Amino acid sequence: MRRACALTLVCLLLAGCITRGRNQSPNPTRGAGAMIDVNAPAPSPFLVVGRIISIDVQRQTVIIELGAFVELPSDFATRSLLARTDALRPTARLQSSDYLRGRILGTRLLAGTPQVGDEVGYTPTGQ
Repeated sequence: MRRACALTLVCLLLAGCITRGRNQSPNPTRGAGAMIDVNAPAPSPFLVVGRIISIDVQRQTVIIELGAFVELPSDFATRSLLARTDALRPTARLQSSDYLRGRILGTRLLAGTPQVGDEVGYTPTGQ
């Protein structure tokens, strides 16, 4: 028992000595005074609204189910939306409308051929 405790104590002391001898040079990309990494990818300005759940080609309407935590801006009825696949390829341009019932949003199809399941979003103004 004494040998096991002594061995454990020696191992802890050696581990402390090994890490104490390392040079801790400041890294400018970490910490409170960190510099911005210019090579890091910037976040996309594209804000996802929801996913397409229904398309009526004859009436040129597309129904979107909004995400659970989506907050729409006050001027959302005048926004131009973009539908895109999961691979981020654009499939259609949409015009948002005043039709909003719960989490269901009605839009008008302007161009393209969207598919059910495509994500829909917009780029905020001023971007």
